[in-house]
Amino acid sequence: MQLDLLTLLYASGLIVVSSGTSFIISTLVHRADLVARLWSLGFVAGMLATIAYAIWAASPGAWWVIGIGNAALVFALGAMWSGCRAFNERPPRLWVVALVSALVFASAFVRGSEGGAWAGAAEMFIAIAVFAGLASSETLRARLRVLVNGRILAVVFAGVSLFYLVRCGVILILGQHSDVFTVYFGTPNTTLVNIVFITLASIAMSVLQATRGGDRTLTAGPEVDPALGFTTRAQFEGQAVQWLRRAERRHESLALVVLEVDNLEHVNIALGSDYGDRTVDAVGMVARDHVPTTSLIGRISSRRFAILTPTPPVGEPRQLGERVLTALAEAPIDPNVGARPVAVFGVVTTDGAGYEYDELRSIAERRATTRS
Repeated sequence: MQLDLLTLLYASGLIVVSSGTSFIISTLVHRADLVARLWSLGFVAGMLATIAYAIWAASPGAWWVIGIGNAALVFALGAMWSGCRAFNERPPRLWVVALVSALVFASAFVRGSEGGAWAGAAEMFIAIAVFAGLASSETLRARLRVLVNGRILAVVFAGVSLFYLVRCGVILILGQHSDVFTVYFGTPNTTLVNIVFITLASIAMSVLQATRGGDRTLTAGPEVDPALGFTTRAQFEGQAVQWLRRAERRHESLALVVLEVDNLEHVNIALGSDYGDRTVDAVGMVARDHVPTTSLIGRISSRRFAILTPTPPVGEPRQLGERVLTALAEAPIDPNVGARPVAVFGVVTTDGAGYEYDELRSIAERRATTRS
């Protein structure tokens, strides 16, 4: 049995809508954060693309929807890349996605009705290949790298990137009317590839999102109860910059310790996100109670704490992190459960890395990640 193009597009649209709706509902259940909003935005853009292409398939005279569909499809992949960056606690760069999508739309729209069904296709193909490749690379970094579903996404995005890269080369070299393009890279086969991609991506992203607990943002950082004794990310960074400026003027040495809760995803899955939140709070309170009183401590992300303290006159700065880890091993979160929080840390001093906060934090976070 051979399905016609319209039937394939409708089937693809149904799968995209159902997968996207399922993911959005799942994120609402687990409390939507920046990552969930970006990935949800990607699915919404995918829905818009399928609607646009379905309109074109039913009414070929509506040439203007080609540009909308192309731009929406590019935006969908770009938003997923942005979500992966946010998952790794990096700036999402969504403005880049919006700019590229606008250029893809313009490349199709300026050709008008004479551009036909493949107006702006090459530009769309290369943009999708680039964003999918970037997403694949991002899933092999930081936190996503150590998660099974992160590696699944890496393979899926890499496959999409390779497919669209080859598709772009074929249409540029052989043309859209060539047998190679029509048989292997035409709309029917591409629709099937998209169906497989959406299905696998939605499942992997839903599982990844379920492992995250609490409200996660990259701007001000997660909300912090003042009674816990540590600051928010915004408060910590503002004070840290002032501390570093004063220390530089006085030629004093400071140490920055980044403490990261390890295996938080497994805790969230096994014991629930509420227990995961308690685990993070427990790590912060233990750190608060075992660092010098002259230290500045803040929660800078969903799973990380930063401690800025004068470099100890005796011993190494890393002994501060080791002291916190020793205390964690002796502090069960819940006596009834018996589980103890696990953390890793990275340390850097101004003697070796200067007085720029962003550079110090980057080095300390990288060292903490390599220990996990």
